[in-house]
Amino acid sequence: MRRLPLRESTLGVAALCAATALGELGVRLDAALNQGFRQQVIALDPLSALIEPHGELGYRQRPGSKYRYGNGTVATANPMGFRGPLVSLAKPPGTFRIVLLGESSTHGWGVNDDETIDAYMRQLLGERYPARRFEVVNLAFDGYDTYQQYERLRSDGVRLDPDLLIVNAGINDVRNARFPDLQDRDARTMLYAEILKIQREAARHGPSAWTWIKHHSYLARLPGFVRSRMGGASSAKTSASVTPNARAIDYFAVNLGRIAELVRSRATPIVFSTPPSAIETNYTQHDTLVRSYWIGDAETTQRYRDSLGQRMQRLVGELRRNGQQVIYVRPRLPSELFLDDCHPTAAGNRQLAQDFVAAAQPFLEGSGPAATPRP
Repeated sequence: MRRLPLRESTLGVAALCAATALGELGVRLDAALNQGFRQQVIALDPLSALIEPHGELGYRQRPGSKYRYGNGTVATANPMGFRGPLVSLAKPPGTFRIVLLGESSTHGWGVNDDETIDAYMRQLLGERYPARRFEVVNLAFDGYDTYQQYERLRSDGVRLDPDLLIVNAGINDVRNARFPDLQDRDARTMLYAEILKIQREAARHGPSAWTWIKHHSYLARLPGFVRSRMGGASSAKTSASVTPNARAIDYFAVNLGRIAELVRSRATPIVFSTPPSAIETNYTQHDTLVRSYWIGDAETTQRYRDSLGQRMQRLVGELRRNGQQVIYVRPRLPSELFLDDCHPTAAGNRQLAQDFVAAAQPFLEGSGPAATPRP
């Protein structure tokens, strides 16, 4: 085999380095001009991702981070890793503390920090009860299903000693219907599972060489970006043939039951709620979206969301018969108060805050619905 002269070899290496540098520059320029692409590329770097492992099998937004949505809004995490004002672990005397559990629609996807459900609840409660002190802690986060909500309550919520718990769930649990052999604590149900695995390994043993390269190079993350796009396109093509697994509805109820059990001994009342949906008003029945929380087409997804809501309502009846103070509400929003199929606008979040304050009123005034005594 002919060996290249040193000069040719050096020129080849220099050309490769120049091409790599130009490629890196091009990807970074594209990311700077395209906020959505930038967020996806950043998310492929485990060392700079805006999430981190939290709890036994959970995750949260990285404390102190700012997540910038494609529409220009920003979600800021405080030092405790949730959105909103920082609170002390020990509840101040005379304070009524409300904890919200939920998904991206409750966390405030696509709105600013002062336009979330919890921000409007603090405002409304202050106006209605000016002589009282309230804290509303938003422990919801993007991608959470009910198991992740249980994890967040177990790791953070319980120690905050809430006087009222609001559980707004039923969007992300739809994706669990994709798995016919769904198991308890199934890693497939958790978004960002691979990133979180790498983060945990890096915390124990230090990052691998490839992890370091991806941390410093946008270009090195492109293969992962392409795979995710191809996987999403493939998912969209085959989604219509997916048969939803009914076991996922039972798993949804199991996790809600776990949440209720965590606060049973504290006698904490619970407002269970199903997030409103805009599928029936903003989409046709055969529309599909490349999103993890859709299954099949719009009609199938909405039908499954409705099934989850019905199962939640049944569970509320079971819990009340077992002696817990729980109620079920199902807020509705007009189509113009949605950013997409499930995420409310700022005005939509204000309406939901009004609905939750109204639902909480009996508990705030000490006249909550009487639970049926245990036999």
